[in-house]
Amino acid sequence: MKWILTGVLLLGILFGGQSCQAMSPEQYIESIAPYAQQVKKHGLFPSVAIAQSCRETGFGKHLEATDIYGRPIRQYNNVLGKKWRTGHYFEKTTWEGAGAGRYMIVGKFQAYRSLGDCFEDYAININNNPAYRYKDTSNLYNFIHSIAPRYATDNPWAYATGVIRIIEKYNLTQYD
Repeated sequence: MKWILTGVLLLGILFGGQSCQAMSPEQYIESIAPYAQQVKKHGLFPSVAIAQSCRETGFGKHLEATDIYGRPIRQYNNVLGKKWRTGHYFEKTTWEGAGAGRYMIVGKFQAYRSLGDCFEDYAININNNPAYRYKDTSNLYNFIHSIAPRYATDNPWAYATGVIRIIEKYNLTQYD
């Protein structure tokens, strides 16, 4: 319980008490960029992590949603859409599948003590999970296309292309 309260307090400080719905995409990017930059020490691209967070959270808007118990999911610090593997988790409704095969489920998602923990876990997972053993870190385009088939629950090509569009539109390579 203590770590949840700490996370809520940190998010309140981070977002200055503003609702994410009131944030512009640029404000959301500025708020998470310092945390995302830690993936660089793991040989990954902060620009990709930032763009994935933007896509996964709708530039922070989806953080206003609630879990299946009505609690705001912002408190769980999961801004990268990672499904639960170990430790603390929360449950929320989510879409699975692609195209006409999409359906709603209740999914378990990883809960984190802080945004820093979320990005650190992202980097460790990408580097150590056998699912990503064929990742290509030669450039950010190859990287997102190489991890999208395992990371995305929808069409991997569409997911990667969407992430790249966000990177280019908001000049996120400045964080690499």
